[in-house]
Amino acid sequence: MTGMGALIRKELLLLLRDPHGLLLLFVMPAIFVLIMTFALQNQYSMSRDVTIDFLLVNEDDGGLSRAFARQLGNMSPLNRQERDLGWQDMQALARQGEVKFLVRIRPGFQDRLGQRQPAVEVVLAPGLSPVFVSVVEARLTELLNRFYLRLRLATLPGVQSSFEARASDLMETRSLYDDSGALPSSVQQNVPAWLLFAMFFIAVPLSTTLISERQQGTLLRLRSMGVGAGRVLFGKVIPFFLVNLLQVVLMFLIGLYLIPLLGGDRLTLGAHPAGLVLVSVAASLAAVSYALLVAQITRTIEQATIVSAVFNIIMAALGGVMVPRFLMPDLMQQVGGYSPMAWGLEGYFDILLRNGTVVDVLPEVGALLAFAALMLALAVWRYRRVGPEQG
Repeated sequence: MTGMGALIRKELLLLLRDPHGLLLLFVMPAIFVLIMTFALQNQYSMSRDVTIDFLLVNEDDGGLSRAFARQLGNMSPLNRQERDLGWQDMQALARQGEVKFLVRIRPGFQDRLGQRQPAVEVVLAPGLSPVFVSVVEARLTELLNRFYLRLRLATLPGVQSSFEARASDLMETRSLYDDSGALPSSVQQNVPAWLLFAMFFIAVPLSTTLISERQQGTLLRLRSMGVGAGRVLFGKVIPFFLVNLLQVVLMFLIGLYLIPLLGGDRLTLGAHPAGLVLVSVAASLAAVSYALLVAQITRTIEQATIVSAVFNIIMAALGGVMVPRFLMPDLMQQVGGYSPMAWGLEGYFDILLRNGTVVDVLPEVGALLAFAALMLALAVWRYRRVGPEQG
């Protein structure tokens, strides 16, 4: 067996002999996925302070349509953003998640409304929570019925018929999620979110083994045998990288098979699952490299455990793991955009929610790989500077 092979085998054996580490890496995220998926089945929490941003294009020149657009912009919690963009550009912004839905007022708004034909087209951003979809549809239906009633009273005052129209009579709603118009479910939020949370918890077992070897003199003996810093650390990257990929497979299998078996929604992998593989590889490298640095900057197992837990929770909270980022205040959303968990989550969402391709995840993958390279470089520099006996 080669030297590198022996190092990898050693790490895997140490991990297999650590039941607490295995529970942390595999059982904890599985439980989180199950609990949070069913707790938020088909809905996310709705705060009174949340605003739902949208863009509107008016293709009708009538006064009624202008009044409709003006009143829609004043309906809480809807928040119209004023941007001078074409319809295609607006859809691109919705796909990127910058706005939550689009409204297009069709030509002949007044005539369509009077004839109970769809006078408005509503386009939902991919990944929009179903509870928000219900709010959007309710507000639009309310306003459309108000205008419909006004129109009927003005033009047909003596007609005895229903003055209230159904939402499907007055507006057409579709989602940018995919061509079928299907809406995403909570399983697609929680599986990738808690998977990333668990992947970065690899810092606990990895730092535990590295610190134990430092305290027992194993690293010093390896150095005396001519095993360099890069080889020692790389020998830890490979096995824990593989463990992280095993986490990915397990969590996605839970979303695909176990959650539907228990009565929940089935995870859908999108049209380009190769993008999920790319994000998973990049996130795993980022998590393992981060774990190596944690092990190098802490001296005891207790310190490593506390540092890993605290920073993991901070990155998860800001990155949208615990609460979807669109529910956060603008400042927190901007700060959370620097969390590596946010990059991984956005990469997964590009495929799972936005029907994206491999090209669409390249920015997030690039950010994760850059983070991994930085963490690994700092870990190697720290190892060489301080030495294996001090950490």
